[in-house]
Order: sequence, then C-alpha cells, then structure tokens
Amino acid sequence: MNTLGYQILGMNRTKDAIEIFKLNVEMFPKSGNPYDSLGEAYLEDNQKDLALGNYKKAVELDPKKRQCRASYQTTRRQGNKG
Repeated sequence: MNTLGYQILGMNRTKDAIEIFKLNVEMFPKSGNPYDSLGEAYLEDNQKDLALGNYKKAVELDPKKRQCRASYQTTRRQGNKG
C-alpha cells in the first residue's frame, strides 16, 4: 500500500496519496514507516503541522530509523522559520 501511495504522490495527486497513507497507518499503527510516509505527503501538501506530527510519531515508534529522525528534524526547523 505504501508503494501505491508514493506512485499516486508522484502523479501530483497529493490528496489521494494522503488518503492511501492514512489507510496504511490504520493497517499498521505500530510501525513508524506509514507515519513517515503520511508525513511526507502532508509536507508535499504544505501541511507542516500535520507532517511534523506524523514524523514525530514515526520517530516514537521507530527511533533507530534515520530517515524518520531526519524528516522530523528538518520539518521542525522549517516550521521555526516560518
């Protein structure tokens, strides 16, 4: 399902991708990766607060995954700028 979400995101159908990633989060609520993907889609849709919340959840669930930490930290810094 994550792959489908990214394919749709790549077709500039951000809102549709967000819905797919939300379903993925529902299916795998204890995995950090779906939250990271949803955060990426929210960021693409310029919804930084929602992106940050999902990145934070991804880090909480999977603190060793570097991509989750990097996404969270980068989005947090961007939010402070503006």
